[in-house]
Amino acid sequence: MRVQHIQTLVAIADHGSLRAAAKALGRSQPGLTQALRQAESELGLSLFVRTSRGVRLTEVGERILARARTISSEIVRMEDEVAQLRGEQKGAVHVCLSPLAAVRIIPRALTFFRKSYPDIDVRFTSGLFPGALQPLREGRTDIVIGPAPPAGMAREINVEHLLYSPIIVVTSADSPYRHARSIGELADAQWVMLGVPTGPGDVFRKPFIENGFVPPHATTTSESYFGAISLVESLGAIMTYPGLLLDDLKKSWNIAEIPIREPIEPLSICLMTRAGHPLTPAADTFAQCIRRRVASMMSDKEAVSR
Repeated sequence: MRVQHIQTLVAIADHGSLRAAAKALGRSQPGLTQALRQAESELGLSLFVRTSRGVRLTEVGERILARARTISSEIVRMEDEVAQLRGEQKGAVHVCLSPLAAVRIIPRALTFFRKSYPDIDVRFTSGLFPGALQPLREGRTDIVIGPAPPAGMAREINVEHLLYSPIIVVTSADSPYRHARSIGELADAQWVMLGVPTGPGDVFRKPFIENGFVPPHATTTSESYFGAISLVESLGAIMTYPGLLLDDLKKSWNIAEIPIREPIEPLSICLMTRAGHPLTPAADTFAQCIRRRVASMMSDKEAVSR
């Protein structure tokens, strides 16, 4: 496929219609339609199916799109890197953050970064596993900062440990579970879990098993930290939470820590990049600023060591 065809495929998939894709690319709709037909003709495959609401990818188109996104992202990164090596303030750094990273790491790291790159765009998104990793693999995200992914989710990704965050158990301040002292007393409570059952949010099961209790089944899961905290506050539900954010949490929410005696293994917070694909100079500088900020946190004893 030609570069033009790759850009056409990605734009149509992102915008859901030929008209919107043509507008985004600054091209005419007939011209874009012709480019799509050329791409499908060269491949000998149909990439899209036209519907009353626009277009949708075929099964083959879905598979090709993943590779097209990677190629398209690499072209953009190459252009950015060349410009930055010439000393130009051009391009963007895309970073996906966990709440802990957003509150404790990024503000200071961004301040450091702006001293070297005052005019580079920095774009932050939030995400939980496994959804946070796919844009990284496709090159749409440069850096992910969050809990270490399970080994099965870490393919094609460099995972660099930054710090350990203590994990606590929280509930609403007026919950009957507020004064529980043992994890066993929480077995019948309503638990809310962040992310998928096989991800970092599943950490709450381990202390039950290690202490001889049957772990509860979290029937409620949330892809949103704020959504989960809202359920905890409103329903008196229970969830695990990064201990480093408790003070910030209590400023805005009627939430309290449950002082259980059983320890919960600290969570490894990591910096993740795409394996085999070097960062642009700007993205690499941002990664260095993240490491610098974490080093200052450790010296201030804000994080725990194992």
